[in-house]
Amino acid sequence: MKSALATRIAGSADLYHNHARKPYHGINFVVAHDGFSLYDLVSYNHKHNGANGEGNNDGSNDNFSWNCGAEGEEGAGPGVVALRFRQMRNFMLVLMASQGTPMIVMGDEVGQTHFGNNNWYGHDDKIGHMHWDAAQQPERAAFLRFSSELIRFRKECPLLGRADFLKPGDITWHEHDWGNTESRFLAWTLHDTLGAGCGDLYFAFNAHPFEVRATLPPPPPGQKWSRLVDTNLPSPKDFTVGGNAGVEPEYGIQGYGAILLISKAA
Repeated sequence: MKSALATRIAGSADLYHNHARKPYHGINFVVAHDGFSLYDLVSYNHKHNGANGEGNNDGSNDNFSWNCGAEGEEGAGPGVVALRFRQMRNFMLVLMASQGTPMIVMGDEVGQTHFGNNNWYGHDDKIGHMHWDAAQQPERAAFLRFSSELIRFRKECPLLGRADFLKPGDITWHEHDWGNTESRFLAWTLHDTLGAGCGDLYFAFNAHPFEVRATLPPPPPGQKWSRLVDTNLPSPKDFTVGGNAGVEPEYGIQGYGAILLISKAA
């Protein structure tokens, strides 16, 4: 799926670069109102629609989800919970990194759950209600902060959500073997060809269960790479406002982790 993912990240020109359309005419999303919430996407392998009165036969059976090691809340120890929120940060980062218009379902920014129900719209109860107190829970409060900072950064950085489709000089894919179906690592650099002053952006996503040590591309002359996002780090280091002091030329992206680096004056 890596080539397909890269095409979507770049703005889906295969679908929209015609009839004078722009990247923002494409709507990017990880989940929608039909199906699992973002939290349930990483917490359930199967739908749990028993409360709907149709013998669990309603709703989609193709959820493309992974429970990170335990189905639902039962048996979900600290390691499973931590992995779930890391995966949610990965999803939120790739959504905000993609050209086009991002769509987020209300509640996903705090890890809203429908308890594994993927056809929950008819429930006027805890299954369908917005859980307003969710943000008071430590893990969800941290995810809300991460999501908020990431949205703010996207709105402030002209390199994301561009008005025109990317040209070859705007992006460098750090990939030489697109046909390797065993590869679960993808990295690219967005170059500040707009002269926006926000620096180049380096993204890397590692869906392998093991660490990948990436040799970073050289930053622009007179600049250095600084870490803005590392989804493997605990809050608030998962998003360091303004970027940290700098990183080494080789960066270890942890399993099921992702990073965003920004180039800054050295």
